[in-house]
Amino acid sequence: MIQLYTFGGCRVVQDGSRLDALSGQRKALALLALLAAAGEPGIGRDLLLACLWPESSEERARTSLKQLVHSLRQQLGSPDILLGTAELRLNPELVSSDVAEFRHALARADWAAAAALYAGPFLEGFYLRGADDFERRVADERAALAREAARALETLADDADRRGDRRAALEWWRRLAYVEPLSARAAIGLMHALDAVGERAAAVRHAQTHELLVREAVGADPDPAVAALATRFQRMAPVAAPSAERGAGDSEPEETGRDAAEPPAGSPPGGRRAVRSALVIGALVMLGLAVAVGGLRWGGERAPSVIPSRSLVVLPFVNTGGGAANEHFSSGLTDELIGALGRIRELRVVGRTSAYAAQRRGLDAPGLARALDVGSVLEGSVRRDGERLKVSAQLVDATSDRVLWAESYDRELRDVFAVQEEIARAIVTALRVELVGPSRAVFAARAPADPLASELYLRGKYVFATHLGRDGMMQAASYFEQAIARDSTYASAWAGLSDARARLAIFGYGRSHEEFALAKAAARRALALDSTLAAAHAALAHVLFVYDFEWDAAEHAFRRALELDPGYTFARLPFAICLASRERFGEALAQLDTARAADPLAPVIPNVRGRVLLSAGQPDSAIRSLREALSLNPQLDLAWQQLGHAYLQKGLRDEAISALRRAATLSGARDSAHLAYAYAVVGRPDEARRVLGTLVGSPERATVLSAHLAMAYAALGEIDEAFRWLDRGYQERGSFMAGVNVTSAYTPLHGDPRWRALLVRMGLQGGATR
Repeated sequence: MIQLYTFGGCRVVQDGSRLDALSGQRKALALLALLAAAGEPGIGRDLLLACLWPESSEERARTSLKQLVHSLRQQLGSPDILLGTAELRLNPELVSSDVAEFRHALARADWAAAAALYAGPFLEGFYLRGADDFERRVADERAALAREAARALETLADDADRRGDRRAALEWWRRLAYVEPLSARAAIGLMHALDAVGERAAAVRHAQTHELLVREAVGADPDPAVAALATRFQRMAPVAAPSAERGAGDSEPEETGRDAAEPPAGSPPGGRRAVRSALVIGALVMLGLAVAVGGLRWGGERAPSVIPSRSLVVLPFVNTGGGAANEHFSSGLTDELIGALGRIRELRVVGRTSAYAAQRRGLDAPGLARALDVGSVLEGSVRRDGERLKVSAQLVDATSDRVLWAESYDRELRDVFAVQEEIARAIVTALRVELVGPSRAVFAARAPADPLASELYLRGKYVFATHLGRDGMMQAASYFEQAIARDSTYASAWAGLSDARARLAIFGYGRSHEEFALAKAAARRALALDSTLAAAHAALAHVLFVYDFEWDAAEHAFRRALELDPGYTFARLPFAICLASRERFGEALAQLDTARAADPLAPVIPNVRGRVLLSAGQPDSAIRSLREALSLNPQLDLAWQQLGHAYLQKGLRDEAISALRRAATLSGARDSAHLAYAYAVVGRPDEARRVLGTLVGSPERATVLSAHLAMAYAALGEIDEAFRWLDRGYQERGSFMAGVNVTSAYTPLHGDPRWRALLVRMGLQGGATR
């Protein structure tokens, strides 16, 4: 008999043993899962073609389906495993599935059996790239099955409450809250159940988690009844967990804790010993574990027989539960894995931006191999259910699309860092990378003592990477500050806070002195806590050269950051600007070449490269690089800005005005100052003064504009006014002052003694005067 398990993943078991041969055949598993969910009616061939081969011609898709059916019949050892002609269906005499048994249990109102079968969302962590119809069908099926599971769990929880069986009630309410994390009914039921067994503090924490999930997922206030119950519990005296006294239906004394590997109520039979045995042999051969089971892994694919190239891309892990409320978990885990693996010198890991861009393009593994020059692909999914986290991951050979390693992790939320470490170590083992020297210490990241601090940190990282405006940076800083409030020794959160505060200052979203002071203090605090944290060294270096003009100290800090983490591309960009400001253009371009090799689809890298080339007096090369940046992101205002300056150096006046108008449209005041400069250069002074008058008189003029306004006045020949704005920029420590000595727009000022005095004050007395 063949058993197909689709809850909580997808796997096939035959005569008690998992069929490893099918593990890497995603189309085959997808076909079996679709047919299992369809039941007796089956699915028409045309629908299967649209779901599984959406980009193929009809003839080619039909041939592929025919070949796949033939292959399955051979691999599963029976020509009758699939029945039907126009519609395909599974032969129930030869194949059983958990989804079919689940529906049979619901039909006979056997709620406990249904709950035992529901080991997680339908096809959790399983997806096909570029198969939108398949994903939509799976999503609909997943939602319908989850609703039925919730109905069964709520019935069991209510029954246990009526019997006074506190422990059973807790387990059923807990599982319901995992299945329906946004349900106020489930939250309140779980809170009462926790209180009944003496875990009132946990009940209050669940209310806080529920509120956060609801606000993030649907943007609405949670049911006030949840907050009211939490407030009532907070005002009540602490309660000890009951021990001697037992409620009706309790079969054994209450325990103050539970083995993390013990299945909850409703799990398949076998108990603790069976679960531990499954862990020892490295694969599960039972019906599947319930969502609430803790500390377990399943999957355990065989190690690769052929050593692939030691280069990989970590595709963004798919968020399979909780909607937008949990995007920070999937994004955060992806970023942490890229960071951890990127610190291994013996392994080349594609950068974050390119990984996300590659996913948006829907490339298959061979396509990724060609586009990113990698030997393998790490992909997976993340599902957060209340206080639990389920992660599925697999490593795929980028040439053959063959699965090299796969694993699933079902853990407590606080174990997210441990899961990250285990995945990273497994990848190193699967790729047979031998760690030497500093690479041996890359897995030593410290998890915060408070799990909520970790969640707040991941939220901050997510917002920092995806919301670049003022509101986004303020929100990111707030998340980092909240994480620090919960764990003041959390070095990574301090480093994140430094980056957020620095960005607020650099782009004029806050007062420069205040924001840079906060950024520097946060970076120094991070280093005091962890001197090996590359992000902290890079954050401090950024402030040292942009704000303090301490060039040597900044360079030392940048080099230390890259020594600790060669894959930290984020540090190479400001380092390149720092080097270019000291006219070390070749070294700056070398840093950018390294960054580009790691993150080839990141538009910011050719943008900074164009800026450096422009500073070096190479407008033709700069134009090529800036056009590359805009091909990757047409909305990149800084690329349009620098392209306008490059056109001006080439004497292409109309093109320059057009590019700078585009930049001003995208960013507003900052690039409008550059447009005023261009008007002055091309002989349209009245238009230049009109723009300047609007900017100078605006209450929204940010400190970031001082240096930019100075270049416009310099082009108009108003030298005293230009120096007044430059002096103001120096006093305010506004961003973009650091590169004044290599910016050709200030050439009209070079003969004035005040120019040399400014460079001396900035520590750039050897700066350019061309």
